Amino acid sequence: MISGQYHPRSGIPTKTDHFADFRCNTAAPSLAPENTTPWEPFSSRIDFDFAELILKANLTKLQTNELIGLIRRAALERFSVTDYDGICKLWDAASSRHAKFKKEVISVPHRDQEHNFDVWYRPLWDWACDLLKDPRLGPHFVFNAQRLYKFDGQNFVRFFDEPWTANAFWDCQSSLPKDEGKPFAFIIYADKAKLSSFGRQKAYPIIARCANLPVGIRNGEGFGGGRLVGWLPIVEEDRKYSGTQSFVNFKNVVWHKSFKRLLKSIALLSKTGCWVMCWDNIKRLFYPLILILSADYEEQCVMALIRGTKCKCPCPVCLVPREELGNVLTSYPLRTSASVQATITEARSFSQQEDKEKLLMSQGLRDVDNAFSDVAHTDVHSAVSFDRLHVNNEGNFSDHLWTQFQEHIKSVGRQIQSEIDVHFDSMPRWRNINHFKHVMDISFSDGSKYEDISKLIVFAAHDVIDRGTHTLPYLLLRCIREYVNIDMYAALEVHTSETIAAGCLAITEFTQLLERYSTKDDSGKNWAYPKRHAYAHLFDDIEAKGATRNTNTKQNEKCHGPIRRIYLRRTNFKNIAEQVLRLNHRFLIAHSIRLDIEDYDDLIASQKDPLYLSGADNDEDLDNDLDVTLHVKLGAAQNEQTFAALEQEHASDNAFNRFRIKLANFLSDSLPAHGIPLPGGKRIKFMPDETVTEHRFVKVNYESIVDWRTATDYLRCSPSFHNFPRYDCIILQTQARVIFGRLLMLFTCVVDGQTHPVALVHPYDALVGQHSLKDKHFQFWRVHQRPRISSEFFSVHSIIRGAALAEDHSIQGDYLVIDTIDTDMFLRMKVMHKSAGHVE
Repeated sequence: MISGQYHPRSGIPTKTDHFADFRCNTAAPSLAPENTTPWEPFSSRIDFDFAELILKANLTKLQTNELIGLIRRAALERFSVTDYDGICKLWDAASSRHAKFKKEVISVPHRDQEHNFDVWYRPLWDWACDLLKDPRLGPHFVFNAQRLYKFDGQNFVRFFDEPWTANAFWDCQSSLPKDEGKPFAFIIYADKAKLSSFGRQKAYPIIARCANLPVGIRNGEGFGGGRLVGWLPIVEEDRKYSGTQSFVNFKNVVWHKSFKRLLKSIALLSKTGCWVMCWDNIKRLFYPLILILSADYEEQCVMALIRGTKCKCPCPVCLVPREELGNVLTSYPLRTSASVQATITEARSFSQQEDKEKLLMSQGLRDVDNAFSDVAHTDVHSAVSFDRLHVNNEGNFSDHLWTQFQEHIKSVGRQIQSEIDVHFDSMPRWRNINHFKHVMDISFSDGSKYEDISKLIVFAAHDVIDRGTHTLPYLLLRCIREYVNIDMYAALEVHTSETIAAGCLAITEFTQLLERYSTKDDSGKNWAYPKRHAYAHLFDDIEAKGATRNTNTKQNEKCHGPIRRIYLRRTNFKNIAEQVLRLNHRFLIAHSIRLDIEDYDDLIASQKDPLYLSGADNDEDLDNDLDVTLHVKLGAAQNEQTFAALEQEHASDNAFNRFRIKLANFLSDSLPAHGIPLPGGKRIKFMPDETVTEHRFVKVNYESIVDWRTATDYLRCSPSFHNFPRYDCIILQTQARVIFGRLLMLFTCVVDGQTHPVALVHPYDALVGQHSLKDKHFQFWRVHQRPRISSEFFSVHSIIRGAALAEDHSIQGDYLVIDTIDTDMFLRMKVMHKSAGHVE
């Protein structure tokens, strides 16, 4: 059961739904398209298709005109585009579909000299209104804060996922001046980016998302996803003044004065509200506000106008002293926009510059007006958010734990280093996790690679690093394991009070282990730094704003596509911003027109065929696929093979010993247990010339225990997948208990005209003995393989989900369950540890 308590101002009473109804509830279908020529202002559909292709390919004017000349010679459909300039005019004609970019020049003084900067921005409220008027997005908006509770068998437990289920959204709605007003919440991301087509050119894009839209839309690449809304100027360093306080303040003034232009369209409306005629022809009153600021620490310092890592209070959220940054278990007073402004006002009242500077320095503040103070119901210090990408993947792990571990291994010797690399290469391949041949002597710039290394390093190094011989590396490896626990808890798509408590406990364990390590380490490494301190605010942030995927800057990297892929002539460097923003706007227009065309196509198709369903199943390797149930789907079917040929092919493999007879016995015992009568009431017998059909791929759908939604594993059972043998492991539900095993063969056989999907599995359920001290230290779930001849048949319906097992090279036949492959496996294994009574 799910209980939903809505904000009192919503006028919606508390509702309790069956869980299936709650999760299956979808938005109302969008309105049927009225436009029968959705490609306008292009003369025809082929004109738009062509112009869209030119845009995606980023062809030059000369290349475009040459291509048009070729097409016009062989055109079979009316094609009215005549040259590149004609395409540009059409894009300009279509530009009114969405809010355009504007350019303003700001002037900022420094050292008695005025400096001018170009600021490009798309008015935020214009973009918001585009979203609110779109009939495809409209039904998905959520305007009222909610407190959601799931029944756990005994109590209703509150959970946090989307922004509107968390505390900050509720508090924002409570602060609005009118009961009928709704919060329109922005998520703003800012970060410098390098243009990949030329090495040293930098850009400063601003990406906006709407926190009122579900995560699948908000973090997607479609129309309701992240959108480029601003392009800030970058102040070039002046050798004469670079690093001085006045120059740093000057750069901060430029940033905030520029950002004010972006916020200008919502500043006044945040106080008065704005009535908008929405997609359903209903007028609603909205108060725009900024709920989340997503940025790296460097940008957070600029946003909050603090002085950075070396100031007395380097945290943008609280007043922790610099020397206490490593003490994440102690709370310090929180910064607020009101208290900060009061301090700045007091400092400005002093007649002596020395007194003014002393007060500002005591809190690490800059004497600069903050752009975010113009927006009501917005507090910049609570809006800046924990970011897993920069805090963990590209911070605590990559720059600190990992580099320290590499140094230890380097000092231990090349043999240990080589063994860890070999073990990394032997790690099972898994979808969405990078595979590494060697990692100990290289570094990356990609946070996702560091994330995957952190998930695997303990499994690759534990049987190489000896607790007695390698005391410090072993202790640091334990720190890494606890760090990964924090990161996995932080990554959960849904949080409850239980997972938040467990995450806080992991922070405590990590802190204590790191203190033990640092007291024994004589390298002089300083573990008191801002990204370490960020753990003090991690779970408060989750309770305030929902899951960290709502605040993670990683989601915004995909928005840089049109920015990073742009190829410009070096002679046009001065016009980079204008060219990029023009192209970005055209991409938005093209996407909008493409959606209209798809809606139009769906409407025409549905009129011709009432049973028509748009969209296709594009799952890989599902040629000649077999839908067994909604739970599993077999794919990559091979040619039929007789039992005699199959047994001959695998004659040297004990797992296939007496294959035909053992399969007949399995089906004879299992089919009646599932209510399927045996043919003629007799036990099944297969003849050597009867056939089976092998499948080398299976898609397993299962309910995630994290967010209770359907998750999917893509599993292989193939002698050659991308030139490597791939026999994935699984979790199986047997009559007695849950076990792990490795797929050896997936196939279907026919009995009495009915097709039965079966898996030959090597069970990993032999006794493993007591839970060792090392297993407790690293929270391992250890399994041991049975002799290969003990392989068994199981119905594919018995597969719960896929699993990744790492071989323990120190104990033959032992494997360790990699619980870090995804959040479901992480929580699933925590439950199994608790049931087994393992003390971590």
